[in-house]
Amino acid sequence: MPKEFEIDVSGEDIFCHNYTVVVADKNNGIIKGYKFNGDLIQILKSRRGEGKYRYPLSKEGNALFKIRLYCIIIYYLFRDIDFRDMDHEIKLEICRDFQGHEQNITSNLKSFLEENLHLKISTKYVKLPKDSNADKYAYLMRKDTSNKIKGYVKIELEDMEKYLKRK
Repeated sequence: MPKEFEIDVSGEDIFCHNYTVVVADKNNGIIKGYKFNGDLIQILKSRRGEGKYRYPLSKEGNALFKIRLYCIIIYYLFRDIDFRDMDHEIKLEICRDFQGHEQNITSNLKSFLEENLHLKISTKYVKLPKDSNADKYAYLMRKDTSNKIKGYVKIELEDMEKYLKRK
């Protein structure tokens, strides 16, 4: 039976300090999260402005850049989960935080999760309830100023840039 995960964010925009992305097992077992900091955001914006990434400086390019970054974070959160004793078929309930970009997100996630991690995914875009694990932990992690909550995944800039840079 496929394992079910929820994906949610907390924060106004991916380029806001403490914006948090969380992947949570629907059965309370697994919580993985990543929180952006101001220094990282500044570097990402600066390098994109210098033309180091493949996303043009336009409204559409900005949206595609944010979507790609969001999917990269999700990829690394899933990479941190040990699937050895679990079904490699997973169902994702993804909060509609990037409305209108569902197809692009699904395409990115299929590439990252299916090709790189050999997971078989199905996606569904929903408004997650306030009591969902992903919603609760995304909010708690964003507000956690001392980063004491368990489940944070360390993702380096270099790891992100592997999937952002021009080829």
